[in-house]
Amino acid sequence: MKGDVNVVWTKAAGTSTRARLIAVATAVAIAISVIAAWSALASRDGASPRLKDSGARIGSGSTCVNSFDPACGPLRWQPAPGRNEPVGTSVTPSALTAVTGRGIAFAVRATDPDARIACHWILFGDESSALIPAITMRHQYGRWVTPPKRAGSFTTTYTHAYKTPGVYHVQFGARSGSDCSNDYNPYGGESVATATVTISAS
Repeated sequence: MKGDVNVVWTKAAGTSTRARLIAVATAVAIAISVIAAWSALASRDGASPRLKDSGARIGSGSTCVNSFDPACGPLRWQPAPGRNEPVGTSVTPSALTAVTGRGIAFAVRATDPDARIACHWILFGDESSALIPAITMRHQYGRWVTPPKRAGSFTTTYTHAYKTPGVYHVQFGARSGSDCSNDYNPYGGESVATATVTISAS
């Protein structure tokens, strides 16, 4: 019995070249059948074979959607966006003149008829450094879905007291769209309003 087992194992290990070719051909035929069946099902459901990578669809008849992949081609909005209405900003000081140490109220407002106000800032003119949000845009490629228009607004009042006499230029700015640091909204925009106040020694 032991010898019979050895004989059978020896035959399997030493399979002839013809037998190996038959096995390979059988495996290929099975793979082709599986692919053909899958393709037939995909065509019946109206789908096309595709690979997905970072939001980009690659394949026959497919398009890239909201992608940053250069392979998707030039940016295009779909559907085509309408007119981008401008952002409006205003800054109104409670007084144009004041003395050091006395606060001035600055009423500010930002509006956009077709996009939300994503961020805003104010500079009173006496800062040692200006802290304004920076935009870091990534290039958009392929088809991007146009967002719906949504009106946005922001209002508040800041109070500021100057320590040193002088003429100060106040700036209030706002950005609308998707986000402050990057804006991928065709209806986004930016606006800056200014006002000037004169401060005397108390």
